[in-house]
Amino acid sequence: AEGGGEGEKSEGASGEESEGSGEEESEGEEDEEAAVAVGRPSHRADGKVFYRQMKKGEETYEVGQDCYLENGADVPYVARLQEIFVYSFASSEVYFNARWYYREGDVHEYAKMAGASGKVKYEGGTLTAAPSELFFSLHFDENHSDCVLRPCAVHLLDERPDGGFGPHEFFAWRAYEKKAVYPLEALPTKKLRDAYATEAKRGPAAKAAAAREASEKERRKREESEARETARETALSADELRALVMPRRHAEVWIETRAFNRVAVDSLVRCVQRLNGQKSFYVGLVIATKRAPRPYRLGKKLVEMSLQLRTSVGTRLAGLDTLSNDAPSEAELQRFKVPLNPVHMRMHMRKVQAAMSEHAEKFDEQDLLRRAEEEERLRRAREAEEEAERAADEERERKGREREEMRRRAADKAAGGGAAEPEQWWLSYNVTRGDASGREVAKWRARLLRFEKIAKATVAGGERENALRLAAQARQKIQQLTGEEEEEEEGGGG
Repeated sequence: AEGGGEGEKSEGASGEESEGSGEEESEGEEDEEAAVAVGRPSHRADGKVFYRQMKKGEETYEVGQDCYLENGADVPYVARLQEIFVYSFASSEVYFNARWYYREGDVHEYAKMAGASGKVKYEGGTLTAAPSELFFSLHFDENHSDCVLRPCAVHLLDERPDGGFGPHEFFAWRAYEKKAVYPLEALPTKKLRDAYATEAKRGPAAKAAAAREASEKERRKREESEARETARETALSADELRALVMPRRHAEVWIETRAFNRVAVDSLVRCVQRLNGQKSFYVGLVIATKRAPRPYRLGKKLVEMSLQLRTSVGTRLAGLDTLSNDAPSEAELQRFKVPLNPVHMRMHMRKVQAAMSEHAEKFDEQDLLRRAEEEERLRRAREAEEEAERAADEERERKGREREEMRRRAADKAAGGGAAEPEQWWLSYNVTRGDASGREVAKWRARLLRFEKIAKATVAGGERENALRLAAQARQKIQQLTGEEEEEEEGGGG
């Protein structure tokens, strides 16, 4: 045992067998309540095959799980599983290494065994503990899965709690080591500190925190995805509308390429018109390209292409020579009442950008840079809006959690820190035992035969030594039980 001199909590920890899980049947019969290793092996070493989980009855246990261990008394032992394994020569027998928690009585008992002259002291007085309090220890040894009763939970804390623990829940804020008790936040040795740090990372609180973190990460990921979808579906901003405008200088380039129709359709244009001698501008959506009624001059070229536009007042044709190189004003955009699909228009914006990169040699380098910067600025603006919305949502959730925590604390305070648990609550899972002495002897004899058979079959020194040790423990238990029976018979005869 790592704790030193405390090996009695070992294979012998399995005292009387629970009703229905005994080994009355012959060795060749299968025990339905026996534990089985679950999943793929994690590794192999020293003739052992290690697993992350085992299943016993309806319960599945994993490394880091706290559980009750049978000891033949009303108050079971409590330990945390460190390793789950089978021996390579006996794959049906599941063993585990465990780190033990001590109860108050255990602390005094082990201190006395270690040479203490009296009970353990703490802060000037005799050590006492709450009903649900346990003590962390370095006690670490091997046991057979027969002695596992059921899962429980031990919360490792840096300070004494105020209560609030449910059935089959314990807490430990102090540790026992070498006839003394220390708070977990001030452990005296590196060995203790390392052991505590390891267990703190995989206790119930750590598992709950990991689950909350995973849930919170998934929630943020889902909200970010929803925010992106929402951003794609929101109305186009004025800047985005201006970025969709195809100026005349670009039309003069596109008209000489096969990409003209693909780029022009779904673009916006700013066109000039003259009414009563007055020049004005309007914004239109290009819905198609048409052949012009007659050729007209565009710069130094003669073209025969016109644009079919949808405007606030209907559909019309416009020549490329009516396009403006300037961006629409705010008033012109406000007068543009044509409904647009934001998702589709943003896709078109990216399509135009890709086409301009493809025909980069035809465009002025500075103009390409300007459009790229405009696209980047719009992207950053959208991301900033999404981030601001996400931060606002997180702040609302944080405040909600704070209000919920305050309500919970108020309820706990009003209830006096929770109702006290009834004494001897462990009887709720103990089954009634009749006169089982004969069955107990038979069980240990069957176990002795099994270990002796393993010792004879193996050729590995370590495996044989371990089997002989377990056989000796079984033999000692049989002698103890048969001796008690003889004493009872003699007493009855007198």
